[in-house]
Amino acid sequence: MSSSDIQVFILFSGDGHFSSVTSFLKNYFHKEVVIYGIRDSFSKTLQETASRVVILPTEEELNGNYYRLIFDYLRESPDPTYENAIATVMKKSKGASKQQIKASLNKLIECDYISERKLNFRGRNGAHKNLFVDWEKVQKSGIIS
Repeated sequence: MSSSDIQVFILFSGDGHFSSVTSFLKNYFHKEVVIYGIRDSFSKTLQETASRVVILPTEEELNGNYYRLIFDYLRESPDPTYENAIATVMKKSKGASKQQIKASLNKLIECDYISERKLNFRGRNGAHKNLFVDWEKVQKSGIIS
């Protein structure tokens, strides 16, 4: 804490109990304290004591963006597949990992908004899995606007 080499402390928390630590570092050691916290779970007191604050989106906000991109792909694609959905959303969303997008798509499948069915087409080798959307259920849920 008292080392002159360390000028900035970064905390990942929204817990207001860390405001005393933040104040201590700033006032006694003259350190910059940057705090990363999740929107709607971030103590106002902690935000006020920090040198800088970075508010991160909630899981719902993140997934909401992925859901919109997934449904956009499914709406526009004549032959939607699981892998193409992930690849397309990855291209359109900046900074999203494949795991995040897969998790969002899997959640939509788990909740029966999307289903995956095998289709047999003439001229193609073997069965082909396509994604289908229950648009009525999606609309009723309000999952996307």
